[in-house]
Amino acid sequence: MSDRLPISVLLLARDAARDLDALLPGLGFAREVVVVVDAASDAATRAAAARGGARVFERALDGFGPQRQFALKQCREPWVLWIDTDERLEARAAPVIAAAIVDGRCCGFTLAREGFFLGRRIRHCGWRDERVLRLFLRERARFDDAPVHERVRVDGAIGTLPLTLAHHSYATWDDCRRKLHHYAHAGAERARRAGRTASALDVVVRPPLRFARMYLLQLGFLDGAHGALLCGLAATQVFLKYAELWAGGGDGRAAGAAGAAERP
Repeated sequence: MSDRLPISVLLLARDAARDLDALLPGLGFAREVVVVVDAASDAATRAAAARGGARVFERALDGFGPQRQFALKQCREPWVLWIDTDERLEARAAPVIAAAIVDGRCCGFTLAREGFFLGRRIRHCGWRDERVLRLFLRERARFDDAPVHERVRVDGAIGTLPLTLAHHSYATWDDCRRKLHHYAHAGAERARRAGRTASALDVVVRPPLRFARMYLLQLGFLDGAHGALLCGLAATQVFLKYAELWAGGGDGRAAGAAGAAERP
């Protein structure tokens, strides 16, 4: 234990036994791994987390921001590495991270992230040149309360790590189907909480605009059939989000101006 890095790895999990079995063995450089399992998850996920040596907590999911902030409070080490169950670090990560945290000049670090869709690396569609803040001092950080696409706020200087995360968020078609509905619903809920409404025009116009932006302006066509399918799924998600927002707000006629003002 003494030769491990003073890091708590922070993970959220739901129905992710297979991913945990693949991910946890590669995190042995950290002194602890904290896994917060969604209370609605299957028993296999909890078993996989325990089998991998993690400290396991269970909590009902009330948004990814609050869930991750709860997980942060369970961490005991001075540094925290936030990673998702569908992400994989490079094999050389441990010495690179060790050098960064010993340096002492930064309170947080970003990593490059590469997205994979159904097994293929996506180089366009707005997925390129992404950097994510994932390593930070525990006492200098907190998560916002966003229900999805949560962010960590770090008080202090932010550096960069010469490491890449491989993100396999859509490894199977079942992942695509499940996340399509989840993110559309979460997006509609977030818009409602912000007091926004939508019109029928939003439902009709926004999906093709999203497809055109990703496929043409962001060069998604260069990713071939995988790029076309990804752009189509993104447009469908936009359709479902605004359809739910419009249907939940009456006939939507009063919302036209507000809805049309926002770009997808």
